[in-house]
Amino acid sequence: MNRFFELIREGEVYLGNWPKQKILNCLFLENKIIFYTQLAIKLLPVFVMFAMCLSLLHPVYFTWPITATFALFALGLPAQGLYWLGKRSETFLPNKILPWYIAIQEKLNCSQVKNKVLSFRPKYCDLALLLKSAFENGGDDFLQKHELI
Repeated sequence: MNRFFELIREGEVYLGNWPKQKILNCLFLENKIIFYTQLAIKLLPVFVMFAMCLSLLHPVYFTWPITATFALFALGLPAQGLYWLGKRSETFLPNKILPWYIAIQEKLNCSQVKNKVLSFRPKYCDLALLLKSAFENGGDDFLQKHELI
C-alpha cells in the first residue's frame, strides 16, 4: 500500500516537471493524461458534492449505496491518472527515443547550459527534466530551432 502512495507522489512530481508544450502532443501521451488528470482533480469533487446533495434531497431516486459508489469512482479517477504518471516516470526510455534524448542533451550542452540530467539509462522523468530545461533555456521553439523534430 505504501508503494501505491509513493507512485501517486511521483506522478504529482512528474505532472509538474513535464513541459506543457503543444509540439509534444503528437509525440507523447503524457500531455493528454496530464490535462485530463488536472481536469479531474478540479471538477470531480464538485460532481461528488452535487451527487451527495441530490441524495439528500431525493433519497428515493439517489440511494446511499449508489451515491457512495459514484463518489468512490469519481474520486478514484484522478488517483488513476497520477498512478499512471508515476509508473510512466519510472519507465526506462525505449531504444527508439534514446538517440533523440542524447541529441537534445548534446544541443543543451553545446549552448553552454549545464544540465543536471545525466544518467546511463534515462527514464521518462529524466526526459521530462531535460525537455523542461530545454524549453526554459532555448525557448518554446527549441526543438524546431535545432531540427530535432
